[in-house]
Amino acid sequence: MMFEYQQYTLQCSVQNVAPVQNLTVTFYRGNTALGHLQSNSEQNKPVSESFTLNITPSREDNGAQYWCEAKLELGPAGPQRPPVVTSEKLPAIVHYGPELKEPPNPDVITITEGDTLHLNCSSVGNPSPSYTWTLPTNSPSYSGSVLTIKSVGFEHEGQYICTVSNTVGTVTKEFNIDVQVNSIPYIISGMILGALVLVGLYVGCYCKHN
Repeated sequence: MMFEYQQYTLQCSVQNVAPVQNLTVTFYRGNTALGHLQSNSEQNKPVSESFTLNITPSREDNGAQYWCEAKLELGPAGPQRPPVVTSEKLPAIVHYGPELKEPPNPDVITITEGDTLHLNCSSVGNPSPSYTWTLPTNSPSYSGSVLTIKSVGFEHEGQYICTVSNTVGTVTKEFNIDVQVNSIPYIISGMILGALVLVGLYVGCYCKHN
């Protein structure tokens, strides 16, 4: 297990090899070579030696396999295919703090009474982050990444704070909600009332005429 942006050292140990100055050790991440190392020793008898390489993993390296390869280059007099030995492949687990998927919100989110409200606090992180919401007074608790209110009322006005955390770090996202009056029902009621008044006037005039 590793943490993003921290430095780690890979080590590859080669046992009983000679002549060690002909040895090349290559470190890999997946199929990508990270570095080629050679010994400074000039001994001709078999020796054991360790090679190291510093790495700084990022979240993109999570799940990648690290391994090393030792190759003994003996020149034209040696085998046609130089002896090669590979190490075990070790999968990396890279932990990193939460990062929000959606951009920051405007200072105030305006929504009409009766509409559906979606507050998106989705994030990525390793380990998977958890969500804690601080909601306006008398609002029920919630622990998901997206908060949905199907029919917004004036009681839903206020500040919503989403806290996203895992073992590496914590981030927060704020939503300030302003609920406006839905004027359509009032307009419709006014139109109906106006129509009823006109009908009443028409009936009154009709009755008077006869």
